[in-house]
Amino acid sequence: MLCDKLAAALLVAAVLVAPQARAAESLQVGAVGAANAVVWPHYIAEAKGLYADQGLSVDLYYSDSSPATLQALTGGSTKIAIAVGLSDPTHAVLRGADLAIVRIDGQVGPYAVLANKAIHSIKDLKGKRVSVDAATGTTMVYFDIMATKNGLMRKDFDYFFAGATAARFAALEAGATDAAMLTAPQLFTAQAHGFVDIGDVYTYAPDVPFTSEVVSRAWAGANKATVKKYLTAYGKAIAWFYDTKNRAEAIQILLKVTKMNEDDIAKSYDLFQKINYFDRSDKVSMKKIEGYLKAQERVDGPISIDPKKLVLEIE
Repeated sequence: MLCDKLAAALLVAAVLVAPQARAAESLQVGAVGAANAVVWPHYIAEAKGLYADQGLSVDLYYSDSSPATLQALTGGSTKIAIAVGLSDPTHAVLRGADLAIVRIDGQVGPYAVLANKAIHSIKDLKGKRVSVDAATGTTMVYFDIMATKNGLMRKDFDYFFAGATAARFAALEAGATDAAMLTAPQLFTAQAHGFVDIGDVYTYAPDVPFTSEVVSRAWAGANKATVKKYLTAYGKAIAWFYDTKNRAEAIQILLKVTKMNEDDIAKSYDLFQKINYFDRSDKVSMKKIEGYLKAQERVDGPISIDPKKLVLEIE
């Protein structure tokens, strides 16, 4: 009896002195489309417990386009927008939105133009319909560079606008467009379905970054520790991705969330490694921002903005 009482007393004492487990901080983030390869680090961070290591519980919500993703951010239903095409925060800030880029995500466009079998080159698309994201969107910027280097101009094409690769691929398969700007894994799926790869962005525009992580300045200013924890986990996920001994597991992680063809996902992994897609730095490169703005001016005309106004450094 005495031993039982002593054991009970010791248990109570242990509970009283043990550190109280803290509930994970909930964080809502937004992305474009559906589960896809450009958000790969997020799925890695979830699967490998990197968010949990930072005391975060992250919920991911998808919108059908980058502008819609930023609308959710501005409205407060999400706190961080991830893998957002750089054209959209740029345009939002130019319109007065209190948003800022806290990380460059994709540092080169992982896109290719896929076309029907009658098309064999960018030049063959003259007078044809091409699917890109928007009239002044990031994939339009890339396509304009590709067209110009083939002696053509934007006015030489008809356009079908769709904000996500999945929608552009669907339009291509349905015959609603003659060609479409697609990212991995869909670009490999399109090839398997008989569509022709007539040019890739990472060859035409290797120095023009693609996506970024975006926050509301007001929210981030009041929650710097949370933003830092998120970016730390995301950065560790990118480092994990680049360790090629993790290739097989990385493929399985994306396969689980996308349910896409495993071989296409494997090709996507190899492509992202080849083009050094994910930016490894946790600091926003002003050189990359300036390079993007210069490219964006191809479709917008002169952009009067201090590049530093687009960026928020999280120390």
